[in-house]
Amino acid sequence: PTTVFVFVWCTLVYNFLAYWTWSPNGWAFILGALDFAGGTPVHIAAGASALVYSLVLGKRQPVAHSVQSRPHNISNIFIGTALSWFGWLGFNGGSGLVISARAGMACVVTNLAASVGGFTWCMLDYFLQTPKHKFTVFGYCMGAMAGLVCITPASGFVGAPASLVFGFVGSVCVY
Repeated sequence: PTTVFVFVWCTLVYNFLAYWTWSPNGWAFILGALDFAGGTPVHIAAGASALVYSLVLGKRQPVAHSVQSRPHNISNIFIGTALSWFGWLGFNGGSGLVISARAGMACVVTNLAASVGGFTWCMLDYFLQTPKHKFTVFGYCMGAMAGLVCITPASGFVGAPASLVFGFVGSVCVY
């Protein structure tokens, strides 16, 4: 079933989104859409697909103990986030397929957005979660991933000050 789903999704969803975004004849490209590192066809399509999939699955069954609904291995979450962050720097910086000032700036804004996203999520947890006044690695990792996803399409087009806004807004929206 997974192979069939991946084939159908790639053929009927991803290929069209990639064409619309990157082809000189694509309607989004013609309208002036800028997408440096693939955030539109990759992240938006994956997010929309995940939303549809979760709607098909329906609500989770109630959990008997609140402990069971928390992440079970913070070390794995942290390692996964760190490796993703490192890979994201290479992906966003290397999307132009050339060593240039734009590639360097893409790495800088990617790092800044992830950092601000993690910090923002930690501050939201600190003031809004119960128990109050507690920082968590989980919160930092979630915010960093939100910042990474948010900055990807714009990573080759924005400067450092704008990346701070991307990280903040992305983290607040996901929170």
